Amino acid sequence: MTRISSVLLLSFFLCAAGTPALAGDNSWSKIALDTVHILSLTSDPARPATLYAVTSQGLKKSLDSGNIWTDIGAGLPGDIPPNSVVVNYLNSKEIYVGYEGLGIFKTTDGGNTWHSLNEGLPNPYVRCIVISPKDPNLLYAGIQGGVAISTNGGKQWHMSSGFRRAVNVNCIAIDPRNPQFLYAGTGGAGVFKSGNGGVSWVDVNEGLSSLSILTLHIDPEDPDIVLAGAYHPATPTDFYVGQSNGGAFRTVDGGRTWQETDLLTITIFSFTAHAQYPGVVYAGAWGGAYRSADRGATWTDINTNLDNPFLHKVYALPGKPQVVLAGTTYGLLSYTDTNIETLIGAGDDSLPFVLYGLAAGVALVAAVFLLVRRHRRRATPDSRKPVW
Repeated sequence: MTRISSVLLLSFFLCAAGTPALAGDNSWSKIALDTVHILSLTSDPARPATLYAVTSQGLKKSLDSGNIWTDIGAGLPGDIPPNSVVVNYLNSKEIYVGYEGLGIFKTTDGGNTWHSLNEGLPNPYVRCIVISPKDPNLLYAGIQGGVAISTNGGKQWHMSSGFRRAVNVNCIAIDPRNPQFLYAGTGGAGVFKSGNGGVSWVDVNEGLSSLSILTLHIDPEDPDIVLAGAYHPATPTDFYVGQSNGGAFRTVDGGRTWQETDLLTITIFSFTAHAQYPGVVYAGAWGGAYRSADRGATWTDINTNLDNPFLHKVYALPGKPQVVLAGTTYGLLSYTDTNIETLIGAGDDSLPFVLYGLAAGVALVAAVFLLVRRHRRRATPDSRKPVW
């Protein structure tokens, strides 16, 4: 699907969909997995109520949006827990998990059996796995030394040769509109960008005051807006590769330049946003939870009733557009944000439907005009061209 046709389809759904409202108290409450350290959360794209959690007790699955969990990692190595999980959006029975030291494993039957997928990996130290939004057989793995790529669902891997030096890749984000554009966050070398599907990479660090990147978030409505969450030293003398300032950083020009936000001197572990409200972004940090109502430019804390400030993973719950889950060192928490519609200026349900249609029509014309200009300016480069 072209970029322009994607906007047409999105505008149609915006006109046709309502804005559900959920009750809540704008505070955190523990819902499950008490005393369990939760490292990662994701959902089944075809069944939003089905969740997967990477925990200190292994891989777990929930069928009811996180209230009840069962173990599905009986066939996985039991000596150490995995650190990442991703589900094939076209086949929910295909699930990948990554290990720091054991490589990548896959199930094709929903977790009943597992097998390793390490052919071609130069080392088994895997830190993240992502699937291309246009091709479920195209996988990227961030590992010690760079980015590994598979074009056949993980059966074989090859290393991207686009890095000028060996880097440890903590996270990878793919432009949802044009998956040729990728970002990689590294432990000590900052952010790298590719404009050709991972063949080549360039570092894009102008403005970053920390080069240890733990998480990345691409704005689905404007992929030139990218957020980077960075590590902050525990003490003023514990500088990480010479960098002393962690927190949330933001680019509005596709990585050419980065700006500091007001969420600094803190370690950011993850970002998330609801598909229905992409302009409202949440951050999980070593210090609590934070929310931005302006696509990551400014932040406020949302820590009411938060009894554990170590939020390793925040996850916007699909199908419930006001609920955010948080994986902590001592369980799974839930937060219902009843202010979200007010924050984006969409809380007045008394407006006639025609006004929504008119607004969507104006936005469509503007978006098509901008995308045509951007498409002409951002043709996919080869390995010798810039990534812009």
